[in-house]
Amino acid sequence: MGSSIIMSRHISRRNSKGNRRRDVVNITAAGFAAAALIASPLLLSATIAFRPPACHQARHSPASFSTPLFATIESQQEQTSIQFDDEDEVDISEDKQPQEELRATTEETQREKKQRLFAKNNNNFRHNNNKAMADPIFLQKRTETLLRMTSPENDIMDSVSLGNVGGGNMKVDKRTFDWLIDAWAYSGTDHAVEYAMRLLKRMEHFKDRATMGGDESDDYELYPDVKTYTKVINAIANSGKEDAGEQAEAILNRMIDMNDPLTMPNTYTYTNVIDAYARSAPSNSNAPYSAQRLAERMEELRATSSSDQVKPTARAWNSVIGAWADWQGEEMPWGEFVGSGAERAESCLDIMDELASVTGNKDVRPNSYNFNSVISAWANHGGGDAAFRAEKILERMEVLYRQTGDEDVKPRTVTYNAVIDAWAKSGEIDGAHRAELLLGHMMELFETGHNVDAKPNVRSFNTVLNAWAKSGEFDAPVRALKVLSRMEELAKSGWDDVLPDATSFATVINAYARSQTFGKADNAFEVYMYMKEIYDETGNIKLRPNNIIYNSVLNACAFTIGDFEEQSRAIEIANSMLMGLDESPYGRPDHITYGTYLKVIANQMEPSPARNEVAATVFQKCARDGMVGGMVLRQLREMGMADEEYEELVGISIWKTPSLSDLPRSWTCNVIEGKKLRRRQFRLGELDS
Repeated sequence: MGSSIIMSRHISRRNSKGNRRRDVVNITAAGFAAAALIASPLLLSATIAFRPPACHQARHSPASFSTPLFATIESQQEQTSIQFDDEDEVDISEDKQPQEELRATTEETQREKKQRLFAKNNNNFRHNNNKAMADPIFLQKRTETLLRMTSPENDIMDSVSLGNVGGGNMKVDKRTFDWLIDAWAYSGTDHAVEYAMRLLKRMEHFKDRATMGGDESDDYELYPDVKTYTKVINAIANSGKEDAGEQAEAILNRMIDMNDPLTMPNTYTYTNVIDAYARSAPSNSNAPYSAQRLAERMEELRATSSSDQVKPTARAWNSVIGAWADWQGEEMPWGEFVGSGAERAESCLDIMDELASVTGNKDVRPNSYNFNSVISAWANHGGGDAAFRAEKILERMEVLYRQTGDEDVKPRTVTYNAVIDAWAKSGEIDGAHRAELLLGHMMELFETGHNVDAKPNVRSFNTVLNAWAKSGEFDAPVRALKVLSRMEELAKSGWDDVLPDATSFATVINAYARSQTFGKADNAFEVYMYMKEIYDETGNIKLRPNNIIYNSVLNACAFTIGDFEEQSRAIEIANSMLMGLDESPYGRPDHITYGTYLKVIANQMEPSPARNEVAATVFQKCARDGMVGGMVLRQLREMGMADEEYEELVGISIWKTPSLSDLPRSWTCNVIEGKKLRRRQFRLGELDS
């Protein structure tokens, strides 16, 4: 299709004199009516489609697309820019309100949602093909039945067959106990550890009965062994609780004290205890020290034993690295945190290298997973020289691979992506340029055959797009569009794994939202429409519009800068997006959608009774949808309502710190706080569609 098609959807743009033209307007009747919201907020009530409350859950070529947009943007950049307060920008992907208020009111609901998402989409869940193991209700019924049938009162001596329990047959034997413990370990439920421990104690009961003089009979078939204890420790590790490491180590010490060859800890046991400390590191500042202490103890045991039952491995040390990566520093008496977790994580690489050289234990030599973990630690550390440190580690890997040809240290796509991410998060002036240069380096390595495992994928390009979006450079949207256009060109030439997805387009939209250019709402809407046209034509599920896309356009509308006409246009597009999502098959407005829309109203309308009426109408619909989250409350408070008006709407004083615990549960029942959980939900929704 020609470039004239995409240009025809430039709803409003300036003529040679700088005045805005309105020669093409083709959104919807409702969208046109919404342009008058500043004068008459009652139109919002007439145009938004209300639903009953429910608490459940022309395509253009790359060249023709990019050229007219570049021309439009460049012409806008020649105009006088208005300063944009980036500190007030809404993060459309994460509501930054402290999570305490969420837990205070919707703890049970959030827990239920988390366990369902964890069980369906946990990357560590190796039993994802076994639906029974992912069903907490099934596991609970099976466990309770097994515990009841093996209670001391029943005095079970032999293996017993239970018919039709939970839809199948279940034998009372060690394999059943181990299976259930393993399933609880990966269930993601809050009571997983409790059930795993109850099962273990029941097995220990049979052993104790024999040890204390009872009849051994066939009870030995139910005795726990090292495999059983290791599975229980894994359940504790996966809980991520603050004291998980201490609980896991207590079981480890019990196993040692038993001095029984069947329960003597092995490498996997120690590794799981280290995992427990690593996963509790975000809330336990001592966890990294304990994790490293255990890894060093593994070396002591290896050195003093004639067997290889326990020896340090790169896998165990990777958990130590992960623990340090989450370390916030040493807390000083005056409350300040001192120290770098990324620095400590990197030092583990040197320790591992030295151990491998001195002891000859090749299993402890750093591999690509260890290097990647340290690079990610620096990327998440941010600021200072973090990105430079991450790139130095990459260079170290490249040198090692060139010198040794060892595939275990070969930098691959994921490695380069992590360094690109470090530059994207660095805040360095040239961070986006460095990120794009590294992307070019990856392409060169792949195309020349020097490293075919460094082939860029869609995530590589998306991370570069994110670097430009966060760069703050004036031409960031232009640079982002060029990267997007390059992705399309490569995909057209056969690189299917770099075909832009919804995240690509959302990130380009965010580049507009964060920029200081005029017409950002129009341009963001243009990118959205282009993506939607491709989806309508191809049916590519990765381009299916979702909440993130809609929220990104709303965010651009919220931070549109300009005159009255520019503000009116931003409100028109925002209203079109809110209604469009509500009426679409792609999803429903969530608490970020409503919160960002309220931000549009706050930024683009002057304080007035009319603005308050619009905000009240939106809030009422938000409450009916069960989507009142922390961001919605904050934006509503910033609307400037009188105390009486706010209290009548929300039920609490405007002077009280907003807390979801003060609201009816029906208002908050569909809120999913947290970036990772929302992204999982969107991915699962795409799979179900």
